Amino acid sequence: MKFGVMNLFPLPEGESERLIYEETLEEASLADQLGFDSFWLAEHHFSTYGVLGNPLMFGAAIAQRTKKIKIGTAVMVVPFYDPIRLAEDAALLDNLSEGRLILGTGSGYQPKEFQGFNINPDSSKERYNEIIDILRLAWSEENWSYEGRYYQYKEMSVHPKPIQDPMPILHAAVSPESFSRLGSAGERLITSPNFTPLERMKRNFSAYTDSLISADLQPDEFERPFMQQVWSGPDEKGKQAAAQAALRYYQMVGKVIPGEQKGLNYSDQEKMAYYAKVKRGIDLLTLEDTLIYGGNFGNAQFVIDSLKVLEEEMGVDHYIGWFRIPTIDRQQALDAMQYFSEEVMPEFTEHEAAEPRAESA
Repeated sequence: MKFGVMNLFPLPEGESERLIYEETLEEASLADQLGFDSFWLAEHHFSTYGVLGNPLMFGAAIAQRTKKIKIGTAVMVVPFYDPIRLAEDAALLDNLSEGRLILGTGSGYQPKEFQGFNINPDSSKERYNEIIDILRLAWSEENWSYEGRYYQYKEMSVHPKPIQDPMPILHAAVSPESFSRLGSAGERLITSPNFTPLERMKRNFSAYTDSLISADLQPDEFERPFMQQVWSGPDEKGKQAAAQAALRYYQMVGKVIPGEQKGLNYSDQEKMAYYAKVKRGIDLLTLEDTLIYGGNFGNAQFVIDSLKVLEEEMGVDHYIGWFRIPTIDRQQALDAMQYFSEEVMPEFTEHEAAEPRAESA
């Protein structure tokens, strides 16, 4: 199993953006030294929920401070970008990092962000699909043209080309339908389920595997990255503090999802009903719920056992831990990263060397 570190870049009241950026660069360097495989950067705009608007630019700074760790985006909100600039910038980072970029992508969901970029959220999925097509053309072809609803190009040649061929693109998977759709298309995914029952996630990953097989693809060639809030340490006090921080984060999410902000929402009523259901669930959350279902919080053995369930029952092989949960004490988060690297990761890396993981059914 591979291991990663996730970052949202929230801005606590009274702190500066510059401090957040500098601290995160330090954390990337620490993750590299501790032997983590990947470091992931979220993108958000127009609020203190997350103050990193350009993960690729920040990734270039990480590339200069680290040696081995992969640099992932979780996720780039693709509809907000000019396709050609995105192709150039991502390829540049791949070159600067010597082939360490993992481009995680999504179509976005926050109304305030769509409003700020003057983009109709109902166009997000179609824009997303067109841009992904254009990225692949730009990275693989010397002379190409494209005719879509939103983007049209004639006789294009885009440089630089990325080092990786093909460049790894991961697509955010949320709904059960998205797992099947991505598998059928032979696409790679990344998911971050919160409060989704284990049985449902097992069905989602099984649907992904089945769809890959139906498309005559080999499931063991497709990683299953899984992001989750995590804290690991020896004391109960730290565990409770981490869960409390996670609960505050979920309550913050309830204020930025569609239907909760003034501005543009989706005209798709089924989609809006889904977000309304999410909001009702968040309003009913308790600390006990968060401890049980809202992340992976506990001592080394508890976290190891939880990861083995993900590995054995869903085939998860790239676990991305969100250690610096918004509002958690930073030193506590750094201590948890170190504890995790020393007490949890060896259980899987040593196992992996001796016994390659069998593909989950």
